[in-house]
Amino acid sequence: MPSIIKPYTLLAAIVALNASGQSLSKEITVDKDVVPQEREASRMVLTPKLVLPAIQQKSLRWSDRGVAASVSPTVATLPPAAYASSITPSPYRGYVMAGYFPAFQLGVSAGYKLIKTDNSDLNVWMQYDGSSVKRKAPFNSGNKIGYYLPDKGKTTYNTQNVGVGVGGSHTFANVGTLSGRVAYDLSSYNLPTLISKGFNQNINRFDIDLGWQAQTGAFDYSVNLGYDYFHLSKVKEESIITFDGNRELASLIDLSSRNEKTLSASFSGRYAISEFWHVGADIDFTDTDRSAGENIFEVASGTWPDDSENFNGPYISHEGFKYGLDDVGYNITEMHPYLRWKNDNLIVKAGVGIQIAGGDCGSNRVRPDLRVDWTPSASFAIWGQLDRRVNMQTLEDLYDRNRYVGRDCNAGPMLDKLHVEGGIVIGPFAGASIELWGSYGRVSSYYTPAVISLPQGNVGSLNSGVSESLFSPYFTIGQYMVIDNFTDVSYGAAFNYDYRDIASLRISWEGAPQEFDRGNINSLDRARSVFAATLGVHPINPLDISLGYTVRSGRCLYGIKPDYPGLFNPFEYRKYSLGTAASLDLGATWRFSDRFNVWGTVENLLNRDWQIVYGIPNKGVTGLVGVSYRF
Repeated sequence: MPSIIKPYTLLAAIVALNASGQSLSKEITVDKDVVPQEREASRMVLTPKLVLPAIQQKSLRWSDRGVAASVSPTVATLPPAAYASSITPSPYRGYVMAGYFPAFQLGVSAGYKLIKTDNSDLNVWMQYDGSSVKRKAPFNSGNKIGYYLPDKGKTTYNTQNVGVGVGGSHTFANVGTLSGRVAYDLSSYNLPTLISKGFNQNINRFDIDLGWQAQTGAFDYSVNLGYDYFHLSKVKEESIITFDGNRELASLIDLSSRNEKTLSASFSGRYAISEFWHVGADIDFTDTDRSAGENIFEVASGTWPDDSENFNGPYISHEGFKYGLDDVGYNITEMHPYLRWKNDNLIVKAGVGIQIAGGDCGSNRVRPDLRVDWTPSASFAIWGQLDRRVNMQTLEDLYDRNRYVGRDCNAGPMLDKLHVEGGIVIGPFAGASIELWGSYGRVSSYYTPAVISLPQGNVGSLNSGVSESLFSPYFTIGQYMVIDNFTDVSYGAAFNYDYRDIASLRISWEGAPQEFDRGNINSLDRARSVFAATLGVHPINPLDISLGYTVRSGRCLYGIKPDYPGLFNPFEYRKYSLGTAASLDLGATWRFSDRFNVWGTVENLLNRDWQIVYGIPNKGVTGLVGVSYRF
């Protein structure tokens, strides 16, 4: 219980203190050591706390598809219109590029974003490339084919290409992205033959593509559908050519139109089992149907010159012939289930490839798929791949690689029996790096440009019922032949060097054997050696300069020639040289602003001559000089 001081007791104490005065005061000094202690700070409960959602890491897949490059440019063209959105968003909605080069080369490319939002985009684009060049037939000195053409064998080569399209995409939040594209292309050009000035050929293309890409948890997938329509127009050309002063050669070419329709569908899915393991599958279906046709070639009169025994080309003395082309249809379904493992230095993808063939394209196949990428350090990498590829080799594919291909070519799928490739990358060390690569494989049916010639004599007369023929001697330019069990071999090396952001250099060499059934399937001119050097210089901020030199040596193609008339006799293979293609190229761009720049490219500055394919010369000095503007 607490003590209680009563009021009178407290009063007595106060009186007593006053009586004694200051006698009760005393100073006391206390010494004490105080040790400071640091206390751990704690967050106040009212402080706002930022909570970020978990980020799911995504990675880009490598591409297992190869795109064949053209042999050499026939004329300078602008790059394809950039209808797709770039990785870095651009502040501009449209662009236009235009260039010209004498005597006549013109290129125009333009595009515009009709819709541009965070989730949606809709783009339209167009492109035009045209040229007109007069060149002399590029035959050997002993070859008199140019003897038949006026103006000492010179012919004008005209080319007109127009393309328009629309494409776009829309992303549905937390669902996926839908994309689509519609495009139309028209190509018009003349195709000379060995005995006439040739005929004009029109190609119409119509393409539709639709795609869907989405991700659900650890599973991401994509679905794509495509339809391609390819049309060769009907051709009927009559011509009369005077040669040797008073001789005349009248020819008739009557070619029916041909259509090709290709339907494709693909599915690609991948599931992340863990950070290191993925399981997935790629499924592709392609169906191609090509219409039938009938071709007629006729020579009404005329014979070779008296010195025809020295003639070094296809010998023609037929009255005429015709032959029909059957309709062709084939389809292939490819399935590629796989298991993929990766860590910081190694990626291994192992699976199996299943090919199910239908129509006129062979049997079903099952083969292993293996890809290994090893990067033990930032300056060394090695990779290898074992698989079997399918090249559908549609008419559209062949015309993309060589527009002077014969329209009577009934190409079919090229299936790999074996394909192995690999490479090593060393560097970079102080801006320098070295690349080594090589590949080996065997393909079932390789379609390659060829010269098909027949000996003297009639194969069939239009006046006597017309015999069927597998050959078209009047239409030798643009012929293809099929080589079964072709061995595909290529190897090469490259050196790269970058000096800050001022200059970059690349020197490369690629080789391949040059035999009838051995070579590089991606090289239409069967080049034995390809040397290329490119130098890019950025001396000052608004100026870029590029210099390139390419030499394709040992270029040739093979021809088939029977020993004498009759299809059941042995065939003799002959090699025809196409000449060395050596091109010195120069390009430059001056950027006046982020919107406007002036540019120019010139190819084959030394004006070297060679044949693009048999009977078709290169275009000499080509190029484009123009401006580009973004808005």
